[in-house]
Amino acid sequence: MKKTTFLIVACLIVAGCEKPKPDPQPSTPHIDWAPEATAAQREMIVDMLNDMVYVEGGTFYMGVQCTFPAMPCFDSTTWYEQTPVHLVTLSPYMIGCYEVTRKQWYLVMGDGTGTDGHYTLATASLPIDGIALEQIDTFFARIEHLSGLRFRLPTEAEWEYAARGGAKGHDGNRFSGAYYKDDVAWVYQNSHQQTHPVGTKKPNELGLYDMSGNVWELCGDIYAPYPAEAQFDPQGPAYWEDNMRVVRGGNCGSNDQTCRLYYRSYVAAPYSGLWVGLRVACLPFVNY
Repeated sequence: MKKTTFLIVACLIVAGCEKPKPDPQPSTPHIDWAPEATAAQREMIVDMLNDMVYVEGGTFYMGVQCTFPAMPCFDSTTWYEQTPVHLVTLSPYMIGCYEVTRKQWYLVMGDGTGTDGHYTLATASLPIDGIALEQIDTFFARIEHLSGLRFRLPTEAEWEYAARGGAKGHDGNRFSGAYYKDDVAWVYQNSHQQTHPVGTKKPNELGLYDMSGNVWELCGDIYAPYPAEAQFDPQGPAYWEDNMRVVRGGNCGSNDQTCRLYYRSYVAAPYSGLWVGLRVACLPFVNY
């Protein structure tokens, strides 16, 4: 009887000491280079991969959150497009810490794309803008062909969650990483209405640069009114009115309101327009 009791207790101790399965952690994926990938393309794609930031999944309230005058971050300029506030839950994802630059775009797409297909040493780090919307899929398809890596545009919900700093964000911020824009954003008051090299302002809590100001950033969603109900990994509607594309974050010509975290706008095909660029996203690369 004593021996049986001892065995039962020992089994319970072992079971209780079993380590739980760890959460998946970001890892570096295998790159399957195409034979025609040039040395410059390989270097650029590796740099783009190294600049990806892992964003833990989470739940947040999307849209304007400070709608009461007594709240310290109240904004009287709220527009109906930024409401209703709705609960969104996101799975983990990865997002680039910088906007895609002219040099990166040119190395993948070649001449004659964007506002200026060429780049020089002086303009290489400027964000690409003026992109033909149909070229975005080609940009990602060529990267996949060259390296096997699958990048995409962030969804609007992913963009806003990342701009807010994810779980590390401060609820009182109006801009990405700050309450005041000057330290984190190139906007009308400080940019001379020109884009600036990426990463020259301070980052937000996740280490992401220029999510307020510099260039508008395209999202994968079709522009449509916000839903009121809670959502899980929302992708936006398949169609709405003229299939206009969501852009977020404002640009170097934005005023104080249009580069705030929750402000949303749109562009229509075929061209995204001046001061409209992009930031890449993808599913996490993880080891279990």
